[in-house]
Amino acid sequence: MNRPESATPLSVFTVEDTAAQLTWGSLPEGRLRVHAGDASVVVGGAGPGAALLAGLPPGADLDLVAESDDGTTRWLGPLRTLTPPPGRELFRFATVNDIHLGDPRFGRLPMVSHPDDGAGGPPPPERCLRAAVAELAAWGAQLIVAKGDITDHGSVEEWETAAKVLSAPGVPVEAMLGNHDVCRGAVDGTDILAGAGITLSSGAPQARDLPGVRLVVTDTTVAGKNRGTGLRLGDVAPLVAEAEGPAVVALHHHPQRHRTMTHPPRGIPGNEAMPFLDAVAEANPATLVIAGHSHRHRRHRWGPLTVAEVGSPQDYPGTWAGYVVHEGGIRQVVRRVADPDAIAWTESTRDCFLGLWGRWSPGTRDQRCFSLTWPRR
Repeated sequence: MNRPESATPLSVFTVEDTAAQLTWGSLPEGRLRVHAGDASVVVGGAGPGAALLAGLPPGADLDLVAESDDGTTRWLGPLRTLTPPPGRELFRFATVNDIHLGDPRFGRLPMVSHPDDGAGGPPPPERCLRAAVAELAAWGAQLIVAKGDITDHGSVEEWETAAKVLSAPGVPVEAMLGNHDVCRGAVDGTDILAGAGITLSSGAPQARDLPGVRLVVTDTTVAGKNRGTGLRLGDVAPLVAEAEGPAVVALHHHPQRHRTMTHPPRGIPGNEAMPFLDAVAEANPATLVIAGHSHRHRRHRWGPLTVAEVGSPQDYPGTWAGYVVHEGGIRQVVRRVADPDAIAWTESTRDCFLGLWGRWSPGTRDQRCFSLTWPRR
C-alpha cells in the first residue's frame, strides 16, 4: 500500500462531551503521552493510528499537550469538549454510508488500489465496514442506519456481504438505497438483507419512532442515475409533523442548497431540495437532516433546520457518525475508523485528486461534531 505524500499530523479529529479521538498519519519514533486536563493517553507506532482520550470534562476549554519519553513537551492546540444537550440521554444510534462493497480501489489522480497480500482477505470496503460496525457498537449504538451506496454494483454477492457484516454486532439495522445500489444490472437486495433481519427501505419514506425522536428514512434514488430526486420527499413533511417530538430525516443524496450545482457529485437538485427543506422546517422545526453521497463532512443551517453530510468509512478520512438523543436535543460525533488495517487504507487515499481529497473531505471539526438544542415547535 502506498503511503500518502503528506501524512495526517497528530491532531484531534473528534470531540465528544467527555472524550476526544486523536488521529495521525505518522509519528516520530518513541512514545508520546498526550494530556488534556487530568486525562492522558499514550500514543506511538510507525504507521497511521488513532487513540481515544477519555475522562474529559464536558463543555470545557482545554490545552492539548504532548510529552515525549525524554520529557520534551509540545503544545498541540486548544480542545473544547461538547456541551451535552439539555436533559437525560435517551438513545444512541449510528450511521454508515457510501461503503461501496465490492470496489477494491478508490479515487483518481492517483487511483489507489489495495495490493494483493496473498492471504485472500476481503477488499478495503468490507474491512472498513467490519471495523466501523464493531467500533460503533462498542460506542453504544442501539441502532445502525446504513444511508445508501452500501454496494458498488448491487450484485448478489455484495448484498450478501452487506447482510453478513451489518448484522454482525447484533444491533438492529435500517438501510436505504443509494445510486450505486440501483445502478444498471443491480439486483434488489431487500430479501437478502431481510434474511439477516435488516429492513431495506425503498419507495415511500418510512418512519420509526425511537426514544426521544422520530427517524424518517427516505429513498432519494433514480434507477440507473447518479443524481438524487425529490419526487418522494413530499411525504416527509407529514411524517415529521405527526411526530410527538423532534425528528431526524435520513437521506442518501445531499440536498443541494442552490439551483445550480456548485460541486460534484450531483445531489438532490436545488429546485427540488429547497422546497423540501422549507416544508420540513414548517412542519417540524425540531428536525435534523442527515445525508451521505458526497463523501465529505459538512453542515449548514436552513432556517431552523441543521443539515449535515457525513463521509464514507472506506476513503479518507474513513468515518462513521454517532447520534446521542437527549430530552432537549441531539449531538452528532464523527469518528475515524480506528482499526489499524482500516486506517492504514483510508490514510493511503488522502492524496487522491491531486492531493485535494485530504483537504476537501474532512471538513472542520465543528462541522463533524456538534450539539443541538431542539427549537420549540
